[in-house]
Amino acid sequence: MILSNADRNRILARSLYVDADKNIKQIAETLGVSDKTVSNYQTKDKNEGNDWLTLKASKHILSSQEEKQNMFGEFVGYMYATLKEIREDENLSSSQKADKITSVADGFSKMRKVAAHEDPEAYKLGIIKHTIKTLLEIIKDNIDKECLEIIIDCINEKQEELADVSI
Repeated sequence: MILSNADRNRILARSLYVDADKNIKQIAETLGVSDKTVSNYQTKDKNEGNDWLTLKASKHILSSQEEKQNMFGEFVGYMYATLKEIREDENLSSSQKADKITSVADGFSKMRKVAAHEDPEAYKLGIIKHTIKTLLEIIKDNIDKECLEIIIDCINEKQEELADVSI
């Protein structure tokens, strides 16, 4: 089947919108057509079952688990680092420290709600990874290398069981 120039442009416009995160105006400039033409492409695709917004949302939702785990893990790491800075800052009064800790807790609470709804499994795994990493960092200087290797082997053997927890 030979595609018309308009059909090729429509497919390219869809790809630019969904995959390249371009807006209607940017797509029109790239393709050398009017904004109205790109809107017409979008409408035609929607009528044929290819809603650009749905496709874009689906792409976002299907982004890799690892990226989400890293995002949640990084947020938890940031939270702990911030709490450490607050605790160690001698220039802050107790009241100021309490205010900053409350602010961090509020941010964590909001992130927890978003993470739990967006991708609960990735959220749980991110928390578990951070917890295990923190515990290992705490004990690594107090136990011998052989014992640490046994702990790591046990974690590897039980990783599926560890991932199946409720938070």
